[in-house]
Amino acid sequence: MIFDIKQKKDKFIEDAYNKSMKELDEFFDLGWIKNTPFIFVVLDRETINKLYREKTEDGVVAWAQSSSRIVYILDRKNLEKESNHKYSKEEYLARIKHELAHMFVFAYSKLFLIRPCWLEEGIAIYLSGQNKFKKSPKKFEFFLESYDKREKEVYNESGFFIELLIKKFGKDKLLTLIKSLKEIKSEEEFNNLFNKIYGFELNYQEVNKIK
Repeated sequence: MIFDIKQKKDKFIEDAYNKSMKELDEFFDLGWIKNTPFIFVVLDRETINKLYREKTEDGVVAWAQSSSRIVYILDRKNLEKESNHKYSKEEYLARIKHELAHMFVFAYSKLFLIRPCWLEEGIAIYLSGQNKFKKSPKKFEFFLESYDKREKEVYNESGFFIELLIKKFGKDKLLTLIKSLKEIKSEEEFNNLFNKIYGFELNYQEVNKIK
């Protein structure tokens, strides 16, 4: 497949990129100024499908390709036509920051594949401010099922769990957890690491005690 790529002048995207990069860099303290991510604006669903190399669901509008440091996002002008999302400036900006947050997690952990999935998605949701567009769960009961696969429910709970961890324990423990992921080879090892860092077992009973 061949794509025609050219640089796009878009102050809206550029301002969102610069603001997001600054805020995310302040959180991770990486000092990321070289080899920073690119943003590719995709015009339509057909192109998304070609880039994915498969037919995508209508809800897919943005994703991060960690190995090449590229964030893809559907053009906001075509969002309602080419997806099942209603356009909202605030939510569109949050999507950009969400995908850039993935890039920071990859850079900070020095991994291209993050496990558990709920941790990666939860961090991106929390840091992008997307929790404000979601209903806070009365109790956690789904997100832990998303260790090596992204169940749909992970997007409803994981951001609120990361928010809870930071409010209760601060961000340093979370950064330590991310930094230690490269040593983890299984879900059991991750759960043991989590228990060591946070002092409680990673199960719904214990998680809901601190909520």
